[in-house]
Amino acid sequence: MDRIVLRLDPGRLKNSDTDLRYVLPDLICERAGGRLTDDGWSYEGDPPFMVMWLRTEDINAALPFVLDVVENVRVMENDLRQACVVAVQRDGGCEVMYPAGFVGRFDPWAS
Repeated sequence: MDRIVLRLDPGRLKNSDTDLRYVLPDLICERAGGRLTDDGWSYEGDPPFMVMWLRTEDINAALPFVLDVVENVRVMENDLRQACVVAVQRDGGCEVMYPAGFVGRFDPWAS
């Protein structure tokens, strides 16, 4: 089973309320109609990013639901396009899927 990783930068959110760690995965999973399940969250890195994991058996079917929410839905007053990096985790590594042209290091476990 593969995982989708969402990394949010709280400094780029209008409302960085910690409830976002529950609201966002629940919203995405509901919209995905059973294609995704919540697989936990953590604060990781420096500065501390809010990281959420979603599990799926079919990345190709599930990823469009994640990207649709990030690009088109305000969650708790937040425009996620400015604060979110989405990656697919396979075989211990991550491939950034959003934003297009992402530059920089993506390691949700860095401390």
